[in-house]
Amino acid sequence: MGISDHDYVNFSEDYELNHRLKSVDKRQTQGNRDILVLMGIELKTSLGKVRLLHSEFHPYVVKQKARLE
Repeated sequence: MGISDHDYVNFSEDYELNHRLKSVDKRQTQGNRDILVLMGIELKTSLGKVRLLHSEFHPYVVKQKARLE
């Protein structure tokens, strides 16, 4: 079985960003969603990727959790 679209983070969907915030016990605010988008850009740049898998992004968010309110 290959990788599907569901395996990738969709940074344009608030509900998906909210789910990620909830998974790390952070508030579902526009400010936090904006920070997640920024984190995504940082991680994509450091990995040299255009898209991120949830399995790549979640550990990064956990490590960077202090940036979120």
